[in-house]
Amino acid sequence: MVQETISISGTVESVSGNVLVVKDETGRAYTVRVQSMDKQSVRLAGGQFLRSPAKIVVTGSYVVDDLKAGQNIQFQCRLNRLGRTTGEVAEISLVTGNDDANGIRVLEVGNKASAHSTCEIVAELSRVTNGRLVVKIPANNGFTRKSTLSIPTAKDATVGFISDDFGRAGAGAKVTKLVAVRLDTGDIVAKTLEIEISNKTTARASVDDALLTKYRHLSDEPHKPRLIRSQHYAFMTDISERQARIILDKLETMVGILSQYFGQAPNGIVEGFIVRDLAGWPDGLLTEPAGIAKIQGEAGICFNSSLGNRHRAVLYSCDDHGVIQHECTHGFCHLAFGSTGPTWLAEGLAEMGQYWKFDKRAVDINPRVIAYLQGHQPKRKLREIAVPGRVDPGTWQDYAWRWALCHLLANNPNYADRFKPLAIALMKKQKGASFEVVYGLTAQQLAFEYELFLDQLDNGYRADLCAWQWNRKFSPLAGKRRTQVKVSALLGWQATGVQLDTGASYDLAAVGNWKIAKDGGEYDADGDKIGRGQLVAVIYNNFKLSDPFPIGKLKSFVSPNHGQLFLRCQDDWNRLADNAGELMVHIRRTPSAQ
Repeated sequence: MVQETISISGTVESVSGNVLVVKDETGRAYTVRVQSMDKQSVRLAGGQFLRSPAKIVVTGSYVVDDLKAGQNIQFQCRLNRLGRTTGEVAEISLVTGNDDANGIRVLEVGNKASAHSTCEIVAELSRVTNGRLVVKIPANNGFTRKSTLSIPTAKDATVGFISDDFGRAGAGAKVTKLVAVRLDTGDIVAKTLEIEISNKTTARASVDDALLTKYRHLSDEPHKPRLIRSQHYAFMTDISERQARIILDKLETMVGILSQYFGQAPNGIVEGFIVRDLAGWPDGLLTEPAGIAKIQGEAGICFNSSLGNRHRAVLYSCDDHGVIQHECTHGFCHLAFGSTGPTWLAEGLAEMGQYWKFDKRAVDINPRVIAYLQGHQPKRKLREIAVPGRVDPGTWQDYAWRWALCHLLANNPNYADRFKPLAIALMKKQKGASFEVVYGLTAQQLAFEYELFLDQLDNGYRADLCAWQWNRKFSPLAGKRRTQVKVSALLGWQATGVQLDTGASYDLAAVGNWKIAKDGGEYDADGDKIGRGQLVAVIYNNFKLSDPFPIGKLKSFVSPNHGQLFLRCQDDWNRLADNAGELMVHIRRTPSAQ
């Protein structure tokens, strides 16, 4: 239920998934949830989904020298069929992968063959030199045989940008208008959002945006079934040329990530079929009934087979990129190791493969998977997930639990060094290899961190930054003994080494400053007006945690129970990665209480 409508203006502090943090002129920060234009709903803090479309306008203003090679631009000029121009270009627009394909559209035809026509051109920028734009256009543009044009620019030429993707706004971008509603859940949800960006406040394009831009010169029209190939893949498909190159690019990136991680390349290629529309395929080309059934259900399957040391992987899939990546992960594992291992590992790795992006360690998955994992009760236990051998793959919910376990094991440094050799041993079917043998001695620690992972999970979450610090030795503070510990804004709960005694009083003093956003302001241990950036504490005892409590710059407290003291910077768990700085925290027993 809507409690109130609010209007905010200020600057962007951070953007993560569907969450925008805006700081107003008083320094107060607002966490706003925004339904992107390509989504059907927005996820609230409690895991619920709300249909609340927002009107989003992101505009940018740049100078010509801000342009970079590889960007696609749109402009109008006077051009003849020899590729020569007259006049100067004064207005240029940056375009994204979703805009019209590169080419030339004639707006006003010249009165004779050699005359200049008024043309709208969308082209890839090669360079800016001597007051000219050197651009590349498709060879089959229908107007000129030239594929490279040199376009003079006016001295006061401007470059504009307009988008409905608020993810293009970086820290410091100006929020000129934000109308939002505050719900009874405490969430703030945007209804109207207008942002102005500059060269310094433009966020880097996402992987998908970058690929759309890279291949936007190719046709996006569906194609008759034909063969497409790359180094590790060969498919018959009816998808467009643009989508074909994008998916092959993604798959080759995934092969690189997997090969580097496992230290093993696949022995062979993944073959098969990617189908957009079954009705357009000739009879007899698709021969596997089970594969056809998967495609009809908008799913996929990878048929793996072996003959001695020779392995084969054949894909049958719909044209969904995530499905293709999932199934091709199965293909990689089979071709590299001879099998995909037990079901929990095979499907967990394949789900990771679906979401893997180059040089990205943060969680980036379907929000509905996150909502399910956090909302489902009771949580599945580790032994219920890591079932030995091959079992029925089950539903997407079963896949979600396997993804959670594999992501944690692969990314948390407390367990990652054992996960890779375990996975390889299981896929090679080595005798004696099992989840229980490898992780049995640390089962309680793993179960504890697994529960924390599920509780803290969100897109942007880094398991490596939130790993529990088990190796720190703890001891009580006796007499006048004091200690000091560094606490980083970048990490989750950090061990102090101080063992607390029930009923004893302790004094803490924190010195220094830290940041909770890449380009945000610095805070001391008291944080901002709503507690972000505040130094907070928790007490650990026998795999249980107390409720967190504030510390700030100076704090005395009586320990309610026996346990180990942990500290951290108060910030959303999925936004630690852009934090910086550390505090020095001094700890002692209160003198009068000794």
